[in-house]
Amino acid sequence: MVRYSNQSFFGTMDQLPAVLLSNTFNVTGNTTHFEEVLGNMLRNVIAVRAASGGSQKKFATDVANYTSLQTIYGLGQCTPDLSASDCNRCFEIGIGQLPVTQGGQILQASCIVRYEMYSFFNLSSLAPPPQPLSLPPRQSPSADSAHSESNVSAKVIIAIVVPVVVVLASLILICVCCAKYKKTKTYAPVVESGEDFTTVDSLQYDLTTLQSATNNFSEANKLGEGGFGGVYKGALPNGREIAVKRLSMNSSQGVQEFKNEVVLVAKLQHRNLVRVFGFCFQGQEKLLVYEYVPNKSLDKILFDPVNQGLLDWATRYKIIGGIARGMLYLHHDSQLRIIHRDLKPSNVLLDADMNPKIADFGMARIFGVDQTQGNTSRVVGTYGYMSPEYAMNGQFSNKSDVYSFGVLVLEIISGKRNNTYYESGETEDLLCHAWKQWRDGMILEFVDPTVRDSCSMDEIMRCVHLGLICVQESADDRPSMATVVLTLDSNSVTLPVPEAPGFFIKTIGKSKTSKEIGSNPSSSKSTPWSINDVSITEPEPR
Repeated sequence: MVRYSNQSFFGTMDQLPAVLLSNTFNVTGNTTHFEEVLGNMLRNVIAVRAASGGSQKKFATDVANYTSLQTIYGLGQCTPDLSASDCNRCFEIGIGQLPVTQGGQILQASCIVRYEMYSFFNLSSLAPPPQPLSLPPRQSPSADSAHSESNVSAKVIIAIVVPVVVVLASLILICVCCAKYKKTKTYAPVVESGEDFTTVDSLQYDLTTLQSATNNFSEANKLGEGGFGGVYKGALPNGREIAVKRLSMNSSQGVQEFKNEVVLVAKLQHRNLVRVFGFCFQGQEKLLVYEYVPNKSLDKILFDPVNQGLLDWATRYKIIGGIARGMLYLHHDSQLRIIHRDLKPSNVLLDADMNPKIADFGMARIFGVDQTQGNTSRVVGTYGYMSPEYAMNGQFSNKSDVYSFGVLVLEIISGKRNNTYYESGETEDLLCHAWKQWRDGMILEFVDPTVRDSCSMDEIMRCVHLGLICVQESADDRPSMATVVLTLDSNSVTLPVPEAPGFFIKTIGKSKTSKEIGSNPSSSKSTPWSINDVSITEPEPR
């Protein structure tokens, strides 16, 4: 600490200036118990400092066990010129301002107080426990005289042995703590901002447990294949069904995204987000353990001609509303502001009651409280669901997710994929077709034939209108997810008239169109776009 002023501040307890720093992750488990353990530990820091008497360091540390696997580390220090009473008072004021998260620090002019869920100071600074000394039995004066030489020898032995024992115990403690810290660092994911992720040991699974649960990741247990590896069904010894996402060992991509997903999903709790049970980083294996969702992903039913009829209009409307509420939570209501960046039917899971659960946060990005937009040179996601500004310039925001949501809504209504839809063999995608049907007043022709006779026209008109507004080319013309949810829940919201959607393609002629989309010039017919079966791409931005 370095301080200067135009007034003398030596020997004076000052609170200001003060800076409060807080970990962004909340405490898991019993917060009341956490506050109690934290308070007792920090008060013990004050007591240890007071016990140091005339020490000029005015410095103390302590640790306390929150759970059997989690430890709280605390530190307090005053400027050496403070009196003992002023130092204690500065500590008390600082402790009262600390947040109840996974770590916090108050920097005051005269003292600092800090705590974390990981070791951030040299553990040798901990005060060693006092060693009990046995007092010799009371002897008669004659006995004292007779044994004075042996008493001196005993004192010398004690003076030598006790410090040696204390030093050895301290070294053993340091080695154990360093080994434990190194082990936890192996499991600690790092988000893109470079901040350490405090591991939640209770969420870690043993590799042998997951191998046994999934029959050693057999093909019979495989639920699907993602951009970074397979997903397998499993059952734990207590009977709980799980889905295990296994990162491909021979893939050079995806490690950072996988760690990012652990950081995010472990902190998110919403009925329309898939729930994480734990993870495993062991050897070459990187595994994420989810709740098992029996109806798999939305695309498996929505685009399957056999199972498509299982989704009546009431179910589809419920799915649209659930996805909207899940995205609203990510953008506005969670403790972190999150941009998903890869919202599509295969990343929406359906539970036994057909409630949607948003999954796959490997591409997600955390935004600051006041941040509204980000830029990247690495464009990731799936074509057909990316907003124009993101696909072309690498600019992403919550409006990028709104665009993806609009595409998803139009797919749910029509029962057709956006990136494989072509009308009459021409190069017209699903968004363009929806807008033309809306413009011409023939919106019922856009609806999936399996639900046309049972759907609510009022809800259909509202959803198509909403979907077209969400896929507007300019991000400023798209609504927020709060407006989307309000529109789905109420008839009182008035939406603007939609313009042609982003990436609108005009059918000017087969030869010209064929050239524009990159088909074979020698062909007399336009060639449809190829299907993108991967969930991550790295194009060069224009």
